[in-house]
Amino acid sequence: MRFNQFSYLPVSHSQVLRELSQLGLKLVSEQSSKKQLEQFVRWSFFTYTNTDYALSTLAVDKETDLLSFFQSDKELTADIFYTVVFQLLGFNYLIDFEDVEQFRKETGFPIIYGDLIENIYHLLNTRTKKGNTLIDQLVSDGLITEGNHYHYFNGKSLATFSSHDVIREVVYVESRVDTDEDGLPDLVKVSIIRPRYDGQIPAVMTASPYHQGTNDKASDKALYKMEGELEVKPPHTIELEEPKLNLVEPLSQAKVVSEAEEKLTHINSSYTLNDYFLPRGFANLYVSGVGTKDSQGLMTNGDYQQIEAYKNVIDWLNGRCRAFTDHTRKRQVKADWSNGKVATTGISYLGTMSNGLATTGVDGLEVIIAEAGISSWYNYYRENGLVTSPGGYPGEDFDSLAELTYSRNLLAGDYIRANEAHQADLERVKEKLDRKTGDYNQFWHDRNYLLNAQKVKAEVVFTHGSQDWNVKPLHVYQLFQALPDHIKKHLFFHNGAHVYMNNWQSIDFRESMNALLTKKLLNLETDYQLPSVIWQDNTTPQTWQSLPDFGNQTDSQTFPLGTEEQVIQNHYEDTDFERFGKTYQNFNTELYQGKVNQITVDLPVTEDLFLNGQVQLKLRIKSSTNKGLLSAQLLELGQKKYLQPYPAVLTARTMDNGRYHMLENLCELPFSPSPQRVITKGYLNLQNRNNLLTVEEVKADEWMEIQFDLQPTIYKLKQDDTLRLVLYTTDFEITIRDNTDYCLTVDLAQSSITIPSQKELASHE
Repeated sequence: MRFNQFSYLPVSHSQVLRELSQLGLKLVSEQSSKKQLEQFVRWSFFTYTNTDYALSTLAVDKETDLLSFFQSDKELTADIFYTVVFQLLGFNYLIDFEDVEQFRKETGFPIIYGDLIENIYHLLNTRTKKGNTLIDQLVSDGLITEGNHYHYFNGKSLATFSSHDVIREVVYVESRVDTDEDGLPDLVKVSIIRPRYDGQIPAVMTASPYHQGTNDKASDKALYKMEGELEVKPPHTIELEEPKLNLVEPLSQAKVVSEAEEKLTHINSSYTLNDYFLPRGFANLYVSGVGTKDSQGLMTNGDYQQIEAYKNVIDWLNGRCRAFTDHTRKRQVKADWSNGKVATTGISYLGTMSNGLATTGVDGLEVIIAEAGISSWYNYYRENGLVTSPGGYPGEDFDSLAELTYSRNLLAGDYIRANEAHQADLERVKEKLDRKTGDYNQFWHDRNYLLNAQKVKAEVVFTHGSQDWNVKPLHVYQLFQALPDHIKKHLFFHNGAHVYMNNWQSIDFRESMNALLTKKLLNLETDYQLPSVIWQDNTTPQTWQSLPDFGNQTDSQTFPLGTEEQVIQNHYEDTDFERFGKTYQNFNTELYQGKVNQITVDLPVTEDLFLNGQVQLKLRIKSSTNKGLLSAQLLELGQKKYLQPYPAVLTARTMDNGRYHMLENLCELPFSPSPQRVITKGYLNLQNRNNLLTVEEVKADEWMEIQFDLQPTIYKLKQDDTLRLVLYTTDFEITIRDNTDYCLTVDLAQSSITIPSQKELASHE
């Protein structure tokens, strides 16, 4: 394990004493450090009647247990202190560690032995081996009575609310959209789990069209065959209109009642970060939105109609919209329990909705925690004038996603009433999304949140993986860059794929979110600040650093690509073409081995290089015909240990989200051997070689000068590492599988790759 603390808030000595005293630990500054340590350790073993026994189970060295040490005249030393506190954090002496100084350095332990009272305070805010902070572990064990009142420690809310006796209810929020055009504002189901509290509390809200279930069979039927010919597009300029949103007014009167009438039973799946916040005094809201089971309307995936309906839930929490007890709309219920402050959570589509909600500027949305979210839907299903599939989902497009998320069809009655309108809407969608050309158009323009980035008022937290080829890093990069200067923005940029990171051992993500949400939603006055960028170092396990920015580097390094012309054949023999089409993973493997139709350029790294931003290719290229697609990947080549993209379970069900509440696995990205590591990639239609809105002619055998930006990333390379650039045409996982007999020629002597580099590293201590 390695400690990386971003949640700890340094406070004054007087506050340290005050907060410890509130926990029942009254330490006296005039006492010796040894006495202070003994008092603390005995206090921490409050579940024992006989604390002598508890102390006897710990050791200070290979010959002496802790009880014997406290009974002796032996002085407290730094080595003894560290030996004891490591054991309190769950590490086994003589098994997990023996040389305490070496272990302290290896783990990056954040506490420097000195003022013992402040050391103890810091220790309580430090993570144990099992993933909880020590104070959270003690509270979970019963240190503070579960009294449904707020208790704070180091600027964070403690788990003092019952998670077993909560209010579980359902309401139906009246939106301001009528997506099915039936003359009534669409109702949206809201599932609520909230602690019992005599007062007003904030909410964490997860906007997820998956929450009420998914229609996998219909989605699978809607997948597209990827084999086909790349379209030759007539040259033109694409014209767009400003997106419009038509809102509707509320209808009729309704009697106000004091409580919701429908009880929430089982929920499809909770998000464990929400589970963590529930016993800390935050309501959990799960909202599936329009076009989902038990709600109304059509699935308008990604546009501002869908966003508006989620926004109206926040409006209801602030008294600006109505919610009804059921679909009759006769009785409305107010959110009297809400203090109006909301944070959003969730990954992928859920993070996407957070991004969209933030760009509405809705009052009450204080923080978004957007994990691997889309910022422009075009960049999810298209790229640079090409139809592309999200990584791992070949053949998926917008309409298959609409079928997946239109869960109203899971209810037979709703199927009878509304499927005809849903299918008619899908036909309109299929026409508008334009799989033929892959061009940007009004349909995608209506689903581009970047256009409204200047409206964001909430504090923004992003998480994203450098190996996320589903929602590619461009999404977070572009939104991060587009946010107004006055907005506080933060990015946790890890080395994983499309994954959550709230249960990783190496980073106190959930505790950092607790510090932020306690400040923003519970109005606790603290000086807590997150860094702008928190980056997971790719060169070593469990290491995180703070950086000032993502991109915007003034330094760069340019590598020439060669001295000759090389050719990429597009066509494959039928057996290979079929083989790669059946299993795209085989294509990827052989691509990295240099066995497919490709140009491979190896570039030795002559000095340490810290990539931060977008790699740019400048190529002199020609096609043997009037079209062409270009794929590119940049790898670090060489058999060695790399961080792997998917977390592995370190220990099962050890992280406690409250008081024995929703235990979850403690995970981490493995650091293990591999022959190469993908750094970045990208895809380009040569007809869109200058910009998205200009479609240009490709003339056979005529040279073109192109600039091609790959996916943004942050990556550290060391002297003597090797970069490998791979240029090819069809990508069997991502692009159209066009087996036309043409070739691309690249003049390597007139081509280069430029890497934006960060010269100074702001390490987090």
